[in-house]
Amino acid sequence: MIIDVNPAPVAATFLIGKDAGVTHLSTRVRVNDYSYLRAIAETQGGELHMAQTFVKASGGCSAPAVKNMDEAMATMGQMKLRQFPPQETMTKVQELQLMIRHPNNSGLQRDPLTQYFIPAHFIHELSISQGDQPILSMEGGISISEDPNFRFDFTAQGKGEIRVEATDTDGKVFRGHWPMETAGL
Repeated sequence: MIIDVNPAPVAATFLIGKDAGVTHLSTRVRVNDYSYLRAIAETQGGELHMAQTFVKASGGCSAPAVKNMDEAMATMGQMKLRQFPPQETMTKVQELQLMIRHPNNSGLQRDPLTQYFIPAHFIHELSISQGDQPILSMEGGISISEDPNFRFDFTAQGKGEIRVEATDTDGKVFRGHWPMETAGL
């Protein structure tokens, strides 16, 4: 995922698990100025495909953090996984939404009192799996929004639990695991 005018244009690189069956993925990003957002996908055969859209935005990378920093640090690393019921009763396609508490500071934001830059501190690695089967992984940068949020679908492999591991730029590792709640599997 590329945001042309951001100070670090590569917002994130996602790797989809071999048999994961992911057909859509969404997340929230910071956009610094009017820009193209591009999603570039490489198939297993090495073909490249691109989709793009133009958005009008202003100051996303340097916009002040929304939360109180003390509160953000106290809840950092907490995760929530939302599971949506399949649209058809016998389908193995499962939709999930992963929410992670993290300030995801870009390094371009200023402390409102001191006016010093707040050091960059963000989730830069994420892996999501069902049991031992990878669903997706991400290498992220400063453009992923505060409190990262990822919504995606995948082909469930039975009732194995969902496992998440996220690592931030300070080396802190956050883990979570949840049982599959789908009745149709």
